[in-house]
Amino acid sequence: MEATKISEGNMERSIIYQAWLLQNRKISDLVHKLNDEDLKKDVAFGRNSGLYLLGHLIASNDLLLPLFGFGAKMYPEYEKIFLCCPDKCAQNFPAVKAVKSHWFALNECLNLKFSSLNEKEWSTEDDNSNHQFKTMLSIVNHQCYHLGQLAFLL
Repeated sequence: MEATKISEGNMERSIIYQAWLLQNRKISDLVHKLNDEDLKKDVAFGRNSGLYLLGHLIASNDLLLPLFGFGAKMYPEYEKIFLCCPDKCAQNFPAVKAVKSHWFALNECLNLKFSSLNEKEWSTEDDNSNHQFKTMLSIVNHQCYHLGQLAFLL
């Protein structure tokens, strides 16, 4: 019975990881289609810009590195810019080209880290592991929401 429970837990984690990969791919495909001027536009009148949303998604995904014990955040400065402050609060954003590059670099790093996890690391059923994957699931839902907003820029 216990072996079945671990397998189910491992399957749930695999599904969450696959959902995360799918959302990253969809966002990446969209980022490839959007030019720098598109990303500077607001997704709707008075709402966040595409640049802000992409930086916001980078800051969110960057949280996965320390959460899963993969190391420090790659872009810790993004937390203050894109998580702690709203878009319109007169900040100096990084250049669009840099933000786009950071999106791809961070997700390539995360993909490598996740793909290096062995079966035992995926199937751990302790409280920390459960917290990690619940947080990852929240990030997947968060990505879905903002992907829908970014799509208005096309």
